Amino acid sequence: MRDLRVKEMTTAGVFGAIILFMSLVPAPWGLTWGFIRITGGIEITIIHIPVIIGGIFGGKRVAITLGAIFGVGSLLAALIYGGIFAPFFYNPLVSILPRVLFGYFIYLFYTNINKLVKNAYISMVLSMGLSTFAHSIMVLTMLYLFSFNSAVYLEYFGSSTVIEFMLIILGLNAVIEITLAVLVGTPIGLRIKEFKDQEKI
Repeated sequence: MRDLRVKEMTTAGVFGAIILFMSLVPAPWGLTWGFIRITGGIEITIIHIPVIIGGIFGGKRVAITLGAIFGVGSLLAALIYGGIFAPFFYNPLVSILPRVLFGYFIYLFYTNINKLVKNAYISMVLSMGLSTFAHSIMVLTMLYLFSFNSAVYLEYFGSSTVIEFMLIILGLNAVIEITLAVLVGTPIGLRIKEFKDQEKI
């Protein structure tokens, strides 16, 4: 039990540091290493990748912890760097709560997919993709609930219904973020799994 707790603390510490670095340290493109701002103030997030990887191999407690660190990093980044949607992320229900749930869903997805799918590559791809999609849906839902009828929302989305709002963002952000999670996260995850299976970590 003690060895398990030590491994969990180590995993959470290593990946938590990576997540905070990506959330808060400025990058050459003008935001941070984990938030890439594109046309119109829309941001592509890649911080979810280390959250998924750490959550998969750290277990439920680590996954939830990393999700919470991701949320705190998102809140701090909004306060420090601003942006069109930054005021919405000042609310912990938008910036932190969905990320904590995201951590739990990572654990659920990987645990159950790994039982059903014996191919490690397919299992990892599905876990990366579904976890990222769930993250997008949860954040967008909270964003919509707390931004509906606000001046910023009406300026960019008019009177769009919740479905239209989600499709607008999912059509850009989620597709890119899922693709990046699968292309970048899968080979890293498989490599870590290989080491873990050999009991090297």
